Parts: sequence; C-alpha cells; structure tokens
Amino acid sequence: MAGEDLEMSRLFLGSAYTFGAFGGLALGLYGVFLVPAGPRPGGVLLSVGIAVAMVGNTGLAVLARWLTGTRLGAVIPLAGWVPIVLWLAAARPEGDLLLQAKAAGYLFMVLGALAPVVVAMIGLPPRGLSAVPLPGPRNQ
Repeated sequence: MAGEDLEMSRLFLGSAYTFGAFGGLALGLYGVFLVPAGPRPGGVLLSVGIAVAMVGNTGLAVLARWLTGTRLGAVIPLAGWVPIVLWLAAARPEGDLLLQAKAAGYLFMVLGALAPVVVAMIGLPPRGLSAVPLPGPRNQ
C-alpha cells in the first residue's frame, strides 16, 4: 500500500515537472509572437508579449511550485521557455528575425527569465532540500 502511494507521488511529481516545462515552452512561443503586438498610446508600444512574459511566467511558476512543492518546480518553466525564446531570437540565414533587438525584445527576455526566479526565492517550499522540517513523530 505504501509502495503504491510512493509510486503515485513520483508519477504526479514527474507530471508536474513536465507540465511546467511544456507550459514554459508554450508561453515562450506565444510571447515571442506577441512582443510587437499591443496598443500604442502616444506612439509608445505597450507590448502584449511583455505582459505574457510577466504574468504568464509568474503564474506558471507559482502553479508549478505549488504542484511540486519545491523551488526547482518554480524555475522548471525556464527549461522550456529559454530554449524556444533563444531559438526564435536568433537570425536565420534568410535574414528573418522574430524577436528584434529593441527595448521590447530585451524586456521580454529579461522579465520573462526573471519572473520564475523571483517566485522560487520567495518563501520556503513545503518539500525538498530547502524545506523546513515539520515537527512531529516522523522527524524525531
């Protein structure tokens, strides 16, 4: 009975990490295409892609941390987000470029990468190496 619980726990934990990585990949893909989109009040771009990077990456990091209970869970979305963003930001031989080297592109990359790290550093996780041991008969 305890072996089944441990196996289900490992399966759930693996699924949570996989969900976080693929969620980061999806946010990076959509975010890159949305960086040049958005309203332009006074000629200044208010990028939807930057909002996706800030709100989406923060929300996904909070969800992944809650599902896994570890700080690694909070930064695991970067495992999917960083490669796709860097790949789409690289110039192609044809000269095509999806993420331009402008302020909006740099803000998208910095804020998108920083959001999960900030979520990981806030508070103590309920499990993992950096968790505070709970008092009780198991830890005595």
